[in-house]
Amino acid sequence: MIIQPINRTDAEKVFIQIHNVHGATVTAGQVTRFVGGTPAEIVNADGIQVVLINADDEMVTCAGVAANDIADNDFGLSQVYGIVNSVLLSAEADKTVAPVTLGVSFLRVGAEDGSMTSVIAAEALSTMAFNNILVLNTTNISGGKNYAKAFIRAL
Repeated sequence: MIIQPINRTDAEKVFIQIHNVHGATVTAGQVTRFVGGTPAEIVNADGIQVVLINADDEMVTCAGVAANDIADNDFGLSQVYGIVNSVLLSAEADKTVAPVTLGVSFLRVGAEDGSMTSVIAAEALSTMAFNNILVLNTTNISGGKNYAKAFIRAL
């Protein structure tokens, strides 16, 4: 675990070491999840193996946001706490993601692997399991890949 020393000018950030076993490169800004989550894979889950999070996964298995491009079967860093400059947003038709209200400020798993969206699930805010990535800037999604600044808390 890499923990940035506290100083007065920069926000704190925490990174963990991950092992990409997704079968393809994980790009910086994509969200990953630990292997052995839901649905459970039959693999040697050693605590650092990750794949891209997808729409069938729950955020409780979130392993953070890739800090750099990580080739398949290679190791890299994932940010699990602090300000993230770019989190991949799912490609949706003309949708605005913004830090407006509690319900739409929290991101949840998007339709595209490794992406996030702000569509609210039909559940009470008190039971949300995806409240560990909070969007910090307004971004318009127009069918292409867009990125947003966010605060992540996935420790």
